[in-house]
Amino acid sequence: MPFILLLLLFFIAPWAGFIALLLFVIFFLVFIPLGFAASSFIWLIAGPTQLFKVLFNKKVRKNHGLEHGTIHVLEESLGRCNIEGMAYDDGFSLRGLVDPASALYAARVALERMKRGESSLAVHPRCGTTIVVINTLSSLLFIVLLLATGTMGLLYVIVVLLLSHLLGPALSTVVQRYVTTDSDVEDIEITGVEVRAVNTGWGGFSVYGPSQLFIRTRRKSEAIQPEVLFP
Repeated sequence: MPFILLLLLFFIAPWAGFIALLLFVIFFLVFIPLGFAASSFIWLIAGPTQLFKVLFNKKVRKNHGLEHGTIHVLEESLGRCNIEGMAYDDGFSLRGLVDPASALYAARVALERMKRGESSLAVHPRCGTTIVVINTLSSLLFIVLLLATGTMGLLYVIVVLLLSHLLGPALSTVVQRYVTTDSDVEDIEITGVEVRAVNTGWGGFSVYGPSQLFIRTRRKSEAIQPEVLFP
């Protein structure tokens, strides 16, 4: 659509079309590389901290691996599912078109299979770790090119993005296996599933979005917390 408007502008007012084209070229050749450089520096500071937070939390890593295993089991029977997950200290959430009974069954199957040694279940190709790895890799490559050549341009941005998207998924598998997940779930047990409403605050208002499932887990050495219901 912008190209069609630019062509029309050339026919209606050639001088205005030339100015618009010049601004378009300047934007792509100058501002995009500058913006990419700035975001690269920021990401190299903020991005990896997400990985380090998970690295030193064994409970989250185990639940993260079990979350991946659960999604693998669901996809074995349902095909590729559009399911989002998030791991916490006391379990993990699943958001997507899956009912509580199926999710709980899949989680228990995944737990048993991982205890029997299927460590590959803890790694998933569509994990959010892949996005973090690709962004970190592209930022690092761009900074290295910038320091090595002393220049930056749109070509560098394209090359860096291509390389990071080619190498990122494979590197993400390694990062998941050794940093963000833990397939050793021998001391983990599943205590139940619940449906939670997602409350999103915006502009002083609270909006309840689609519900999500939460699979509760605990370590076998932890005491069971009783749930008290008030009439």
